[in-house]
Amino acid sequence: MDNNYKLLNTELPYAWKTTMDTFISKASNAEIWDDKGNRYLDYVGGYAVLNTGHLNPVIINKVENQLKNFTHSCFAFAPHENAVKVCEELNRRYPIDQKTKSFLVNSGAEAVENAVKIARHSTKRKNLISFIGGFHGRTHMTLGLTGKDIPYKDGFGPFPDEIFHATYPYAYRDISTDQAIDSIEEIFRNKANPEEVAAILIEPQLGEGGYIPCESDFLSYLRSICTDNGIVLIFDEIQTGFGRTGKMFGVEHFPGVEPDLVTLAKGIAGGFPLAAVTGREDLMDSPRESGLGTTFGASPVSCSAALGVFEVFDNDNLLSHANKQATIMHSSLDELQKVSQFIGEIRGLGPMIGVEIVNDKKTKEPSKEKTNKIISLAKSKGLLLVSCGLEGNVIRFMGPLTTPLEQVEEAMEIFSNSVKDI
Repeated sequence: MDNNYKLLNTELPYAWKTTMDTFISKASNAEIWDDKGNRYLDYVGGYAVLNTGHLNPVIINKVENQLKNFTHSCFAFAPHENAVKVCEELNRRYPIDQKTKSFLVNSGAEAVENAVKIARHSTKRKNLISFIGGFHGRTHMTLGLTGKDIPYKDGFGPFPDEIFHATYPYAYRDISTDQAIDSIEEIFRNKANPEEVAAILIEPQLGEGGYIPCESDFLSYLRSICTDNGIVLIFDEIQTGFGRTGKMFGVEHFPGVEPDLVTLAKGIAGGFPLAAVTGREDLMDSPRESGLGTTFGASPVSCSAALGVFEVFDNDNLLSHANKQATIMHSSLDELQKVSQFIGEIRGLGPMIGVEIVNDKKTKEPSKEKTNKIISLAKSKGLLLVSCGLEGNVIRFMGPLTTPLEQVEEAMEIFSNSVKDI
């Protein structure tokens, strides 16, 4: 297997570099084993995909049953019931007060691309506003919307020139809601008249940008200006959806604020490729017939998995369990922060927790070096973690929401020891 691993350097492009230096061999819920027999607690979770854990039996049963019937159907030609059921569930569950419809695709980037298409078609406008620190995908349009340049955008431009990046509130770095509002107003004054803006796209909590929850009053402001100016408000809930924040969707942490469109992916199908755009009926019906389409989107297998995900949430009290995890994690991390000079801030909605690592609490100087060291030490002790943030100095926790509480405690102990060991 060592020889096979070496082939990664000769058969795959450098840009597709892997984090681990072994192959995954098997997995079960929150645990994975590599080909050398090492066991790890998986707090990466396929980058917040495996909210329902590895090989969830409910989901696997749904998939196995579907595999006995058919594996693929291009939905626009030969529709199947499972896709309609998934759309029905999304329309019922996502808290937009008006009648909604849903469109299914393969990935989060595709969902964002289609949300932009829908917003532009319905408004007959071209300009878009997204946020510094936001991450929305790796296609050309979604890279343009992404507000983190290195490594994602480096060398891949030029990007669409009708995209403008505003400031995201970041209290720990002294970026207030007022400053974020001022950045929007500056765009309106000098770059893009509000009557020419098709959509504003925002994550309720930044993912790749540093696990920073948005400020409620800022989202309320966005809702107000979008309503007043006919701008489509899009929530990117690709990472915050499906229980990641302790509620089914991140928007539920911000009462009174509803998007017009929302993009969903990652946890939607328990590890099978599926994504969605859900939104107001009038917007979703704006494109003409065949204006939206996909060959592999709405896969019958993935849709079966998604129906399994809904069943797990409904029958296993998963949100309650996720919030019990969050309580354990915050308690442990708060105690750790008291004795560590390197933990600048602990933040996040529910179990979607980020820990910002600094060289010193007083200066708040970001430390990517210490972050990487902690991650490396944690791996050596059996805990898998990755970083995020504009400076690469935020450690994020993305373990399955199904993780047994004793394994949550184990993970926190490993993390605590790793921080203390640097």
